[in-house]
Amino acid sequence: MKTSFAIVRQIAWLAGFSYIGGLISSALGLPVSGSIVGLLIAFALLRLGIIRIEWLEAGANWLLSKMLLFFIPAAVGIAGHQELFGLSGLCFLLAIAVGTSAVMGCSGMLAEAITRRKGAAK
Repeated sequence: MKTSFAIVRQIAWLAGFSYIGGLISSALGLPVSGSIVGLLIAFALLRLGIIRIEWLEAGANWLLSKMLLFFIPAAVGIAGHQELFGLSGLCFLLAIAVGTSAVMGCSGMLAEAITRRKGAAK
């Protein structure tokens, strides 16, 4: 029960960062999503040591474990547009394949670098 409450509290903090980022983004007329601004705020606070990773980690891990569920509405929405399955659909598919490959490659290289760095620190 205590862990569940901590996760809910941490998700509320993350949602709060997103909300504040949205306010800042719209107030300043930034061409960036408020959730991205909120993410940058959270990152800055973590790097400055104002907040500790333990205060957000369990909630963030829970959200990451459920991330696939967030893509279901988008997939259903795309399936409703038959025109996307033509030539433009192939362009979308190519962009998705290239983007996914780039993210997977960068994630793999970053994971290897972190593993090497942790191994060298011991």
